[in-house]
Amino acid sequence: MVVQTPSQPQRLARLHELRGELIFLDNDEPANYTKAMMDLDSKKWQSAMRSEIDSIEDNQVWNLVDAPDGVRPIECKWIYKKKKDMDGIIHIYKA
Repeated sequence: MVVQTPSQPQRLARLHELRGELIFLDNDEPANYTKAMMDLDSKKWQSAMRSEIDSIEDNQVWNLVDAPDGVRPIECKWIYKKKKDMDGIIHIYKA
């Protein structure tokens, strides 16, 4: 009988085995806007967010309108990712 253990969510830091040694890889991406603004790379995160908003506006993805009375708008959340190459060098900050 094979028992499968549930996999950990990707947002958690991962544990990898390399040549018999355990290596802990820290996930250094901010979890929310507040942490992104307190990060040493806050200017890069701001630039990434501005780029995303500009792209949405340029592509006319949606129109900003006033909400009707009694309607609660849907909330959204920024997701922050660092795009790295095979050597671990960060090339792109995505928001």
